[in-house]
Amino acid sequence: MNVLKNNKSKIIIGVLYFILFIPVFYSIYYSVPASDDFAMALGRDAYGNVVSEFIAAVVFFWTKRGGTICSFVAEYLINPLNLHVHLGHWYGIYMIIAFIICMFLIYMGLKKLVFYVLKDADNAPFASEIITFLVIFMLIENYYYVETYNWYVGMISYAGVMALLFLNIFLTLRFAETGKKSAYVWMIVTGVIVANTSAFDIPLGAFFVYIVLFNKEFDKFVSSIFKKVLPLLLYIAMGLITIMAPGNYARQSQYTEGVSVGTALRQTVADVQFFGMAIIKERPVTLIIAVMLVLLGFAVNNKQRKRPGNIILYGIVAVCVWIGCILPYVYGRGMTRTYLDVRMQYVLDYFIEIGICIGCVMLGQWIAYIIKVDLSKAAYIATCAVAVLGVAALVATGRYATTVTYEVYAKHADIAASYDLWNGILLEIENSSDSDVTVDRDYNVSWNKYFLYSGMEPGEVYAVELDSLYDSQQILPNVYYKKNSITVNYPR
Repeated sequence: MNVLKNNKSKIIIGVLYFILFIPVFYSIYYSVPASDDFAMALGRDAYGNVVSEFIAAVVFFWTKRGGTICSFVAEYLINPLNLHVHLGHWYGIYMIIAFIICMFLIYMGLKKLVFYVLKDADNAPFASEIITFLVIFMLIENYYYVETYNWYVGMISYAGVMALLFLNIFLTLRFAETGKKSAYVWMIVTGVIVANTSAFDIPLGAFFVYIVLFNKEFDKFVSSIFKKVLPLLLYIAMGLITIMAPGNYARQSQYTEGVSVGTALRQTVADVQFFGMAIIKERPVTLIIAVMLVLLGFAVNNKQRKRPGNIILYGIVAVCVWIGCILPYVYGRGMTRTYLDVRMQYVLDYFIEIGICIGCVMLGQWIAYIIKVDLSKAAYIATCAVAVLGVAALVATGRYATTVTYEVYAKHADIAASYDLWNGILLEIENSSDSDVTVDRDYNVSWNKYFLYSGMEPGEVYAVELDSLYDSQQILPNVYYKKNSITVNYPR
């Protein structure tokens, strides 16, 4: 009983997170292997053994596909398809576990960052817990990222690296607090891995510069300038190695004609504006939580009246993060229109939403610092009132239909039916004794954004050479299932 009493608030928060994640768990549970999952599985007979195959694959991807070698290695080594058995719902369970791990690391780093922003206020531990929950609530309820949550390769390459970035944030702030050598070492290790993915280079570097060079948080433990900037130098070195990989240029040539850096930058700014405004205008949860966070920032700092961080500098850093996270994608793809793959929208949306939330907390702190009137109790009451009125407004206006929870509920039958269709197709392919497999279905399930189908188009013949590691034109289900060809027929 004492354990329950002492940890009552943690248990309540844990239950709230579980309830929040239930719709996501439901959708992920009904996942099937898709697209590059087949290519990133080991087990091709042509290479004799998996060690030779793995080495050949790493060399191939470095020279032909890109420099994100850390992600490639992880994708190969822990791919559930390496078991070469029909996974069924075990694939979804595996992905749920991966999602939980990623969200836990994001939670750790985000909570540490919020605590840092609160300037060690008396109630900072509890307030940071509440604020972190509200931020994650926004991340989960605003949009669903099927290419990141339901797709193994997308989870590793994007959610996994995002999680490592927030682990790096946790370790950076931990070292700034304690000066522990272990935190410094692991900060470097995680940062170097994160820097191997170009979408996270600028966010990683911008955070380090903000904390270490602008706010000088390492100064009380580190006197050597070299030791202070060594992590940043290593991050930059890894970033340069990544972008200079020959595979980047080989892959870029597969897309449209290249664009200038200036054109890519203008398009990136347009993308940030478009997706940022969509988050604000199309998702009412954003406004509700933003107001709550301003009030909480005010309440926490109302009695302390500590001078908050430089909100203008923070805003500049946030904008640099937003632009920097998708600029390599826009430039590499030669994009000249506003469009992001779902997995890239995940990256941008997360940074925009987190940036907005932290900015709202800081704004509330500044208001409290300036007016110097004790209204902390009123601010806490107002926060609760906004939450209640916000929910009531969502129900009254029907805007609750914009939340992920409602959308998953509304589409739950289609999600399950889509799984049954594609799980059955994969099972039939796997069990077929034919070298040339044809699967026929006389029905299809309406598309929904909460299910990612396996990627096999109707009537297309998948007949990639069985020793292929990748193909720029087709996915590799026939290579994975060791079939000369696979054709799946179903109505569009």
